[in-house]
Amino acid sequence: MKIITNNHYRPVLYWHDLTTKEQDELKDSYETVQESCFFRFKNYVYDLCDFLRVNDHLNGQGADHDLYGWDGYKNESFFSSVLVKYDDSCEAVKVGLALS
Repeated sequence: MKIITNNHYRPVLYWHDLTTKEQDELKDSYETVQESCFFRFKNYVYDLCDFLRVNDHLNGQGADHDLYGWDGYKNESFFSSVLVKYDDSCEAVKVGLALS
């Protein structure tokens, strides 16, 4: 698995931080979207609630697992996933792209 990242942190956004266009695109998808947290990556707004938690001890592999050190992932296709890692304050996320 290849992981691509620039190691820059992106701010966690809330509903009121999104543009009107972004809000219009998202509001029909959820009942409680206003309570979600988001970030922007490659001209797309991601909802952090859509990400699954990475278990660092998957199958007992620990540090040998490809996603070790990442907090969450969201599958984009059969061959790729977007990864996130929260900073210490949980106000920003580092974003990566995992390719297989």
